[in-house]
Amino acid sequence: MATTTNRYLSYPAAAAGISRASSGGVAWSFSAYTEIVPVNTITATYYLAGLTFMWHTPVALADTTYEWIIEIATGLAAAEVLIAQIPCSIRGDTLVGYVPSQTIILPEPKQIAANTRLSVRVAYSLATTSNTLSGIKILYQTA
Repeated sequence: MATTTNRYLSYPAAAAGISRASSGGVAWSFSAYTEIVPVNTITATYYLAGLTFMWHTPVALADTTYEWIIEIATGLAAAEVLIAQIPCSIRGDTLVGYVPSQTIILPEPKQIAANTRLSVRVAYSLATTSNTLSGIKILYQTA
């Protein structure tokens, strides 16, 4: 009996990932877009299945819920087209510094054409830029 198992790949592959802070000053203000996948990098049609990231540490206040909106877009710089908006939150129960990782799987994979640029931007529930999401990577499968 033969079996075939598809697997998730990540991008950037061996790199630390992308860091992105909200633009600060006002709660829920979006950052600028930051490129995750440069154009002509993933050269086959693929399916965006999710993303991983690490949230800031230490948290600003213990026993506080922190919320983000992460947006993923296609297209060239300054002409991005939104394809996914991902709300997420964590609860910081301690002021001890550590970097927990989050994995978000989309309810349905989003098909992305070959050679398409992907970028990310972030809005944050607090009016600050001191809290940065880091290690942002996409999870994907090739067609």
